[in-house]
Order: sequence, then C-alpha cells, then structure tokens
Amino acid sequence: MSPFAQSMFSRAPRSHAVLQFVKTNTSAVNLVLLTLILSLCALYIVQVNSAVAKGFQIRELETSIHQLTVDSRELEVAAREAQSLQNISSSIKMMGLVSAETPTYVSGSAPSYALAD
Repeated sequence: MSPFAQSMFSRAPRSHAVLQFVKTNTSAVNLVLLTLILSLCALYIVQVNSAVAKGFQIRELETSIHQLTVDSRELEVAAREAQSLQNISSSIKMMGLVSAETPTYVSGSAPSYALAD
C-alpha cells in the first residue's frame, strides 16, 4: 500500500476505537453529557440573573439622578428668590436701615497735611 493510502486509512481504526468506546461505555457518556448540559444551564441562569440585577441597579440610579435634578432646580429657584430685588428691599426694612439722603461732598481745593505727634 502506498504512503498516501496508509495515511488516508490510518484514521479509520481510531474512529472505530472511539465508536467502540461509546458503545461499551454508553452510561458514562450519557452521564458526562448530562453533567455538561446541567452546568451550561446553571451558567445561563447565573448570567441572566446578573443581567437582571444590573438592570435594577441602573433603574435605581436613573431614579436617583432624576430626583437630584428636580432638587437642584428647586434649590436654584430658591436661590433666585433669595437674591431678588424685592426680597432684598424687604430685608433692608427688617434690619432697620434707611435710604441715604443727598450726599455732601468735601472739596479738596486747598492741600491738607496730617501731622504726627
């Protein structure tokens, strides 16, 4: 037989050996496949639960962001009201301050000096 033919048919005995092993150990192969399927199912369930948990966390964070945005706007409105001219004028009256009269200016035509003792 040529080397090509030998290499071509050399796989046939190996495949027969694998088939023979499967036929003789059917229960072991079934047990291995069942274990593999159950582990893949468990892995899938863990991944889905992880995705769902992250989804709930994202929703909670979005709710928190929305609430903080609303609070920020309310604080901005309160700050603008506190700085409004009407509020400042009522605060002046509450403190007992009076409006200034016409100011009197001192003329500085003659030079003046300060002397130290």
